[in-house]
Amino acid sequence: MNMLQMSEAMRDGRSISLKSQTQLIIALSIPAILEQLVMTLMSYIDTAMVGSLGPGATAAIGVVASSIWLMNGLTSAIAVGFSVQIAQYLGAGRDGDSRNVLCQSILFNVLFGVVMAAAAIGIGQVLPELLGSDPEIAPAARSYFCTVAFFFPFSMASALYSSILRCSGNILLPSIMNVGMCVFDVIFNFIFIYPPRDIGGFHVWGAGLGVQGAALGTGLAQACVAVTLLLGIICRRGPLRFQGNETWRFTKPCMNNMLRLSTPTALERMALSLAQIVMTSVVAGMGTVAVASNYVAVQTESICYLPAFGVASAATALVGQSIGARRLDMAKRFAYGTTILGSILVFFMALLMFGFAPFLTSLLTADTEVAEVSAGLLRIVAFSEPLFAVSIVATGALRGAGDSKAPFFINLFTMWGVRVMTVLVFTHRFGVTGVWISMTAELITRGIVFLIRLLRGRWLKMPVLF
Repeated sequence: MNMLQMSEAMRDGRSISLKSQTQLIIALSIPAILEQLVMTLMSYIDTAMVGSLGPGATAAIGVVASSIWLMNGLTSAIAVGFSVQIAQYLGAGRDGDSRNVLCQSILFNVLFGVVMAAAAIGIGQVLPELLGSDPEIAPAARSYFCTVAFFFPFSMASALYSSILRCSGNILLPSIMNVGMCVFDVIFNFIFIYPPRDIGGFHVWGAGLGVQGAALGTGLAQACVAVTLLLGIICRRGPLRFQGNETWRFTKPCMNNMLRLSTPTALERMALSLAQIVMTSVVAGMGTVAVASNYVAVQTESICYLPAFGVASAATALVGQSIGARRLDMAKRFAYGTTILGSILVFFMALLMFGFAPFLTSLLTADTEVAEVSAGLLRIVAFSEPLFAVSIVATGALRGAGDSKAPFFINLFTMWGVRVMTVLVFTHRFGVTGVWISMTAELITRGIVFLIRLLRGRWLKMPVLF
C-alpha cells in the first residue's frame, strides 16, 4: 500500500492492518534515512576537505556555523508551513487546493529568499567580530558566511520542495536528489577549494579559494538540486502536477495557515540557533583548538541521530494525511510507531559512535589534539542520543497534526532554561567538555518532555487547517 492508497482507504473509513502500517512507515523512512546517511557521509568528506587546510580553516567555518543553522532553520520553518497544508489537503482528497498551495510556496520562495540573502550578506560583514572570533580567522569566516548567504534562495528552495514531495508521499525523488547534491558538493569543492596541483601525473586545475570555495561548492550544488526538484514536482505524474488551472496569487487562508505553522517553528529554530550562537561564542573564547574540536564533534554527532530525521519526515507525512482524512486513530498509531522506530535506530547508532569515536573524529581532522578532544565530547553526548531521537520524531508527528507551538515552547524551555544556564556552571571548570555536559543534560530533558507531550494526546485535538 502506498501513500495515495492509504489516504483513500482512510477517507473511506476502512481499517488498515498493523502490518500495512508498519510496511508504510518503513517504506517512507528507509529512503529518507539513506539520504540522511549519504548526506552526513558527504558532510564528513566536505569537512575533511576543509580540515586538510588546517585547524584554522575548520575553526573559521565553526565560528559561523550556528548562524548558518539559524538561516537553515528559517527555511525549515517555511517548508513546514506549506508542506503540512499540502499533506492535509491530499489526505482529504483536495488535490486542486494542494496545487494552489504549491504555487504560493513558489512565489514566497522567490520573494523571501532574495530579501533574506541580501540581509544576511549585510550582517555577514561584521558577524565574525560580533561572535568574538580570532582576528586571524575572521576574514575566512566572513567570506564563507556571505557566500552561503548569496545562495540562500536556492537552499530554501531545496528544503521547501523536498518537504513538499515527502508530504505528498514521494520520498524517493527528494532522497535521490539530495544525495546528488552531496555528490555535486564534493565535486565542486574539489574544484574550488584547492589550488592547481599534480595528481597521479596529471595536472588538475583548481580555483584555490580555500574556505570560500567550500561555500561556493555547496551553493552551486544546492542550486542544481533546487531547480531539478521543482521540475520534478510540476512535471511528474501525481496529484501535484500542474493542470493549468492553479491560482498564482497569495490567498488569505493559505498564508494564515503558513504563518500559524511556520511562526512557532521559526521561533523555535531561532531560539535553538541563538542558543547555539551563544554556546559558540563561549567556545570561541577558548582558542582555536576548542573551536575546531567543538565543530568536528558537532559534525560527527550528526551521523548518530540522522535516522531520526529520516523517520521524522515520514511521521509528518503520515500524521498529516491521517489528520486530513479525519482518522485520529491512525494519526496516533503512526506517531507512536515512528517514534519507537526512530529511538531504536538511534540507540544502536549511539553505541557505534561511542565505540568508534576516535576513528570517526580522526577522519575529519589531521590535528591529533583536536581529534582526541572531539572523541571525548562524543562519548559524553552518546548517552542522550536515544531521547534526542524521541524529540526529533515526536516533533515531526506533532507538526503533521498542525501542532507547531508545543515544539517551540519545549525547545525554548530546555535550550535556554537547561543548556544555556548550566553551561555557565560547567564551562568555568571543564571548558569545552563542560559545554557538552550541559548539552547532554538538555537533550535528555528535551526527550522526556516531548515523550510526555506525545503520550498525553492533546495534539490530536488541534483544528484541521481547512
